[in-house]
Amino acid sequence: MRSRTEPSATDAAQRVDELRAIQLAKLRAGVTQVLATNAFWRSRLHSVTGWDDFERLPLTSKVELVTDQASHPPFGTNLTHPVDRYVRLHQTSGSSGDVPLRWLDTEESWEWWERIWAEHVYPAAGVTAEDRVFFAFSFGPFIGFWSAFGGAQRLGAMCISGGAMTSEQRVRNLLDLGATVLLSTPTYALRLAAVAEQIRVNLSAGSVRRTVHAGEPGASIPATRAAIEAAYSAEAFDHTGMTELGPTGFSCSARDGVHLVESEFIFEVADDGELIATNLGRWGMPLIRYRTGDRVTASREPCPCGSPFIKIRGGIQGRVDDMFTVRGVNLYPSQVEDIVRRHPEVTEFVIEHRREREMDEVTLLVETADHGFTADRLEADLRQALGVRLGCRVVAGGTLPRSELKSRRIVRIT
Repeated sequence: MRSRTEPSATDAAQRVDELRAIQLAKLRAGVTQVLATNAFWRSRLHSVTGWDDFERLPLTSKVELVTDQASHPPFGTNLTHPVDRYVRLHQTSGSSGDVPLRWLDTEESWEWWERIWAEHVYPAAGVTAEDRVFFAFSFGPFIGFWSAFGGAQRLGAMCISGGAMTSEQRVRNLLDLGATVLLSTPTYALRLAAVAEQIRVNLSAGSVRRTVHAGEPGASIPATRAAIEAAYSAEAFDHTGMTELGPTGFSCSARDGVHLVESEFIFEVADDGELIATNLGRWGMPLIRYRTGDRVTASREPCPCGSPFIKIRGGIQGRVDDMFTVRGVNLYPSQVEDIVRRHPEVTEFVIEHRREREMDEVTLLVETADHGFTADRLEADLRQALGVRLGCRVVAGGTLPRSELKSRRIVRIT
């Protein structure tokens, strides 16, 4: 029997048609504005009256954006307004070794960022105006900290900055201030839990009831999510987004994937599984048919949470530039992480990838909290789950890099 809250196939199709109509109306209005004044897009776009016109538009890559900004510093030619119309400047993290992109927002597009957080991301995680939200970030130029903070303000929640604090100070502030929600990368949430254990502070006895994570796929990886939830006695939720694109998605109460915010973006999935996105509320510096580099599996199956938005099952599977090959088998760091996190003794890990005699060689470097830990069991679990052998080597504590931003899971040795 179908759940009362679960839409029928007919209802679902109608809702999709309604979303498509909203998307097309926003797209047509935005493209008309952009064509008039934006030099970057004027040479690439034509007017859009229907979906056939949209599908003939070229795909856009990050390389093109980087090249444009390098040729026309500091902001490139993707500007719909004079520079003095923009009120915020942020940049990509450059965590993969890429050249950071600078991105500008107008007052209107910044309001769009905050509204998506307040109307979609936070409600899906059960965050309300009564919550005290702790942001475990340094508040540099990376946009994710600021947009999440502004969205929580818009929601009416108490916002607590964790900037300019050590990990130990953040742990103590979480408890002392009665924070009920933690925002951080998944890896850094586990790092805080490890620090709490070292200083004999019981995070699970605190007030945190929800954790919201972005920057890495960890909150959609079952073993990582379970480790975070055990450490905090809280429910962990995923969020997806990109500095240059916007806040694209959120996990819901079903927590089996991430819903993409189709009322504010147009999403496509290429034949190879790459997610392509167009933002519909950031016309001062827009992206149209942008190749995100994220690999996904999309589903239109009705969700128990009632959301009409498409879902990417299991969250983002990995990035195209993070894929590595072992004995002909293509793997992503998220697949390795799901196995590693089932071993609570492992506190940090890095995948070391190198080429030897025209062969890909991969070694997993791990730090552990148990001095008697051996890698045999972990190697066996990885081989059984992935179908290939990954050598594991235990390294001294503090050897591997830590970051409150995106963790760099693959180190390529040339």
